[in-house]
Amino acid sequence: MRKIGTIVLGVYDLFLATGAIWLGVQMLTSSSGTIFSEPYPDSWAFNLPFDSWVMPGVLAIVIFGLGNIIAAVLSFKKEHNSSWYASAVMGAVFLFGLAFQYIAVGETYIVTGPFLIIGIVQLCLSGYVFWDYRKGFKLTKRYSK
Repeated sequence: MRKIGTIVLGVYDLFLATGAIWLGVQMLTSSSGTIFSEPYPDSWAFNLPFDSWVMPGVLAIVIFGLGNIIAAVLSFKKEHNSSWYASAVMGAVFLFGLAFQYIAVGETYIVTGPFLIIGIVQLCLSGYVFWDYRKGFKLTKRYSK
């Protein structure tokens, strides 16, 4: 059962990495027809250290894209028993980023709710894999005597 939870966590991490990279590329290219083709909001530029979509795009790709890829790779490695840790760190960083955005800008947006759910699901999946690992570790320890 532990293997299934770890695989689900790895697939979820890859899903999040794909989304982060896709949104990051959209921010970098600011292609027409996307929300990022609009100018960077002045109210955000006043409260955040960015004045265009470029740096948030780079951060989305590097931190959330690469971070979730690393978490997924750790989930798929058979000998790695702490895959939950990398995913939990990425979920916490994502939720702290959302909290920082709310504190800095003082507004919530349509995507804030779904993003909260995405981060909470990542933390819950990480917690499930951790709990399952600890349960298996206790059973192994008990029967190894």
